Amino acid sequence: MKPKHPHPGGTHRGNVQETTCHRRMRIIPGVMLIIFLAASQATPNEPDIPVSSAEILADALAHSLVLKSSDQDIAAARARMLQARSQFLPSLNLNARAGHYTGLEDAAFGPDIIIPTVDNQYAASATLSQPLFTGGRIVKQSQSAEYQANAAAHSRLSAEADLRLQALTTYWTWSKTFHGIKTLRSAVARMEAHAADMHNLYQAGLATDNDTLSTDVLLDQTRLQLETAQRRNQLARAQIAFLVGYSLPGNAVPESAPEPLRTGIAPEDEALATAKTNRTEYKALQLELNAAQAQVSASRANYFPSLYALARYEQANPNLLDFPPQDQWNDDAYIGVTLNWNILDWGLTRGKVSETVARAAQARLRLAQEDERITLEVRQARIDLLDSISRLTVTERAEQSALRNLQSATDLWHNGLLRHSELLDAHTKLTETQHARLTARTDVILAQTFVNYALGRLKDEPQANVAQR
Repeated sequence: MKPKHPHPGGTHRGNVQETTCHRRMRIIPGVMLIIFLAASQATPNEPDIPVSSAEILADALAHSLVLKSSDQDIAAARARMLQARSQFLPSLNLNARAGHYTGLEDAAFGPDIIIPTVDNQYAASATLSQPLFTGGRIVKQSQSAEYQANAAAHSRLSAEADLRLQALTTYWTWSKTFHGIKTLRSAVARMEAHAADMHNLYQAGLATDNDTLSTDVLLDQTRLQLETAQRRNQLARAQIAFLVGYSLPGNAVPESAPEPLRTGIAPEDEALATAKTNRTEYKALQLELNAAQAQVSASRANYFPSLYALARYEQANPNLLDFPPQDQWNDDAYIGVTLNWNILDWGLTRGKVSETVARAAQARLRLAQEDERITLEVRQARIDLLDSISRLTVTERAEQSALRNLQSATDLWHNGLLRHSELLDAHTKLTETQHARLTARTDVILAQTFVNYALGRLKDEPQANVAQR
């Protein structure tokens, strides 16, 4: 039967000192072995390739199919604007016809006057039309198309802001998992060294089976955390590949989270006013509302008459305006005005007006809904940023405390004054606080990015806290 570990409160000081000496003698080779293995694994075959957030952001913007589709929306909206504006200008229509008629008979006017038929008839004309009055229909249609084109441009900016947020969030999530792996690897190496020491003590009869088992369990749990972090790192890399259109090399390394700004967050009222001014999706919906209101006026213009000026020149063989028609080319010219007023259309115009009024009301509701959504996003972003800053401050102090606690616990355990379970708790606490501090630091950067997005000020430098006053 193996002897038990001396009780911390025992009186065998000489045995305790001898045991401590033997422990330290056994710890040194184990620690040296772990350090050598960690150093050999930390030396990669290829040098690391640093990848910055600006590179990922630029590549994501260049690759985005959403932005390319938005570019086509802008092109289509501008084309519709040109179509609407062209209605202000005169239109020129060319018309030509040729035909052969059969079954025609000569016309007789008395016994001596015969008008022969012309079986082959040809004509060509050019008609110039200029609108003079349409009740404001053309003006409002042109205004609506211009609003829509501007709205499409702002929608593109909104899509770009969404992509910036997605790219930066994905990048810093990758940074958090990647550098978290380093922390967990250090924790695994520390636990492996301690586990090796515990097995040596167990073989020497200086540790219980329960002590070694609990050490192995904690080592397995730390390794599981490392494996989970590695899988999350692979997922983050896959998400980046989706955004930029290519897979990152295996030795790509993200930036560490920079030191975040912790003060100077703008008051809520000021932040809300800034967001309403800068958010491009809000501007896009305002422009869409203006376009819908212009369409209402354009549809109501159909209640009024339309007046056009016309000018036409025609060459025909025979020219039917001549009498009697002759089998020869003759020309004619015409200039005048035409008035068109649809008095009865059985509710067609009224239905179109009702539809445009409903569309305008719908656009107004979308704008109000966007106003509420932006307000919520700004408030949430500010609260998340304040929480993440407070959490970072606490985790930094907690890490320092956990490191000192582990050092103290290790000394006490070596001197037989602390239970082994308490030492394992100290190891666990240090691992948790180190990972929490790294996570909290990156979370501050992510929270600042969300604040910048909510305020409509998301730029290429995501670490800058533009929410400052």
